[in-house]
Formats: sequence, structure tokens, C-alpha cells
Amino acid sequence: MPALESIIRFSIIAATACLGLAVLFSIFGKRKEATISLMLFFCLSVVFFSIRAYLKEFFPFTDKVESFMTLSVLIAFCGMLYRDKVSNKEFTALLVLSFAATITTFVFTDRIRFPTAYLRTIWYPMHVPFSFAAYAYWFLAGINALFAIQAIKGSVDGVPDRPLITRLNRIGFIYFTLAMLFGSIWGYLAWGAYFMWDPKILWSVILWLYYGNLLHIDNLPKFRRWKIPLYVLGMVLIMITFVGTGFFSRSIHKF
Repeated sequence: MPALESIIRFSIIAATACLGLAVLFSIFGKRKEATISLMLFFCLSVVFFSIRAYLKEFFPFTDKVESFMTLSVLIAFCGMLYRDKVSNKEFTALLVLSFAATITTFVFTDRIRFPTAYLRTIWYPMHVPFSFAAYAYWFLAGINALFAIQAIKGSVDGVPDRPLITRLNRIGFIYFTLAMLFGSIWGYLAWGAYFMWDPKILWSVILWLYYGNLLHIDNLPKFRRWKIPLYVLGMVLIMITFVGTGFFSRSIHKF
């Protein structure tokens, strides 16, 4: 349906433009204008996903474009939820990350394809959103930690008190645990035990253990000074898990 595909193209271009405006407004401290731009971005994203779901007759996150768009929306939405609990610089940085994910969608050739048989299970659409929601919360935790680095020298014990980081990690960890639970059921039904040695699975386990251990770092005085840099490093591990194994490995998760 050429007409619907044209609407999809328009919606993603317009959504990207609105998100870009939100970034600019946020940089200059225009809170109201940034909020309006973000609301337009979310509305256009709903149009984008709704039409793709209609054309595919399935949940719309089965290819590269949809994956990066889903990640972008969830990052921006997470930022909106915690907008009053982070600084404007942190919020803007998160929007820039969301904008980068949206821009990445234009790198790929966008074609509407029907999902393969092994994707057509309820476990797949339960797996992906939880996974990306975890990434969004962990990215916000990482950005919060990144902006805390400048405060380290001013702290008595060398580590600024950032309880929000731990709260964000806790929520992200819950989401990622659910994602791994649903994903393991889906993977076993689709490929059998072979999928457990997939690079994506191995890196996901590493990521899960990494953030799981970070939940306890506040209770370990000898390691507490590493809290901030470890959360910053976590963003790199997320990129390896999502982009590295999804695009540059022989993973069954490869797009």
C-alpha cells in the first residue's frame, strides 16, 4: 500500500524533526516548547508504529528501523518520567541519545516485511519492549553518573550521593530480568538449547550480572568509589550488547 508507506515515511521524518526541536529547545531552557515538541514526537511515533503493525499484521519491532525507533521512544519517554528529578543538562543529553537512535533509522533501507515464523509468538513481543525499557533506564542512570563525575572532587569521600542512579538501575534490572525470562522461553521454542550459546545471549547475561552487582555497590565501602565510573561504563556495555551483537556478529539476533 504505497499511500500508507508514504505516511510511514512522513511520520518518521516529522517525528525526527520534532525530536530535534525538543533537543534544541531543551538546550536553551525552553521547557514548554520542548514538552510540546516531545508530545508531537510521541504522537507521530504512534502513527508510525500503528501503520507498520497494520501492514505487518504483527507487533512493529521486528527489523532495524523499528528497533532503533522503539529504543528512541522509550529513552525519550523515560526522560519525561524523570524530568523533574534530573538536571536540564542530563535531560538534554538523554534527548540527544534518543535523537541519535532516531537518526540511525535513516541509515537502513526501510521495507515492510512480514516477520518470519519464529517471531510469530507471544513471547517475542513480550521480550523486546522490556529489554529496550531496561536500556532506557540504564542509559539515564549512566548519564546521571556521567554528570556526577564533576562533583566527585567536591565530595567528602570522593563519591557524590546519587541515590537516583540505584533506583533507575533497580527498575531497569527488573525489566531486563523479565526480558531475559520471556526471551529464553521464546528462544528455546524457536531454536532449542542451541540458542543459549548465541553471542547476544552471552552478552545479555554479562549485562544482567553487571547491573545486578551494581545494585549492591553502595553496601560495599571498598568499591563504592567505583560506582560512578562503573555506571558510565555500563552504557558502553549496552551498546556492545545491542549494536555489537545485533549487527556485527553471527548471532541469531542479527538483523
